[in-house]
Amino acid sequence: MRAIEFGQIDYDAPADPYFAYVKGTIPVLVSAPHGAKHYRTKEARWKAEDAYTASLAVELGKLTGAHVLYVKNRAGEDPNNDEGTAFKEFLKKVVKEHAIRFVLDLHGSDSHRPYKVDVGIMNNALALCSCPTYRGLIEHAFSRFEPRVFNQHFSARGKGTVTYFARYGLCVEAAQIEINADYRIVESKSTGFKADPGNVLDLVERLRSLIVAIDEKIAERPS
Repeated sequence: MRAIEFGQIDYDAPADPYFAYVKGTIPVLVSAPHGAKHYRTKEARWKAEDAYTASLAVELGKLTGAHVLYVKNRAGEDPNNDEGTAFKEFLKKVVKEHAIRFVLDLHGSDSHRPYKVDVGIMNNALALCSCPTYRGLIEHAFSRFEPRVFNQHFSARGKGTVTYFARYGLCVEAAQIEINADYRIVESKSTGFKADPGNVLDLVERLRSLIVAIDEKIAERPS
């Protein structure tokens, strides 16, 4: 992940396109819409990258065969919160061409946040959440890791979110995972901060196992 972050992700340099795609072999897509600096349109300000979410997404793709769509350069729009973004248009294309059945959307939080992960599924009610088929698998993946895993701080219910877009725009189940810096920052480019390697490996394994479990459940429930 460090090699990907330092070698392939440029937080502040623009590019066209500002995102990259890695084709997978299973009907699951991992996205990282805030992998580099982006313009928070609703607040008229630039927002810093969610460091290591892009490299984590790429690594999970390698480990599981999931498709990966990640922001690698500065984006002049907010790929997650703005509607009608180039990122979402490409996401739509991948979902349709490869019959994607689940979108796992990765985000990052500062280390001061009072959680390890916070999973946004739009609503706590099973019938109204963004991933009714796979909610139990997500809960299991973080058992004995995060006591209250769903919708504690970031529910992903805003209309611009990738999770909302996947669920209501593409009719695909999805979940947004906010990851504390203590569980994802292998080595910061700017400050030198390093998370405990054991914490990072634990988080990677939980996400890897979750993606595998989702893929297995999809195979049991043909569309």
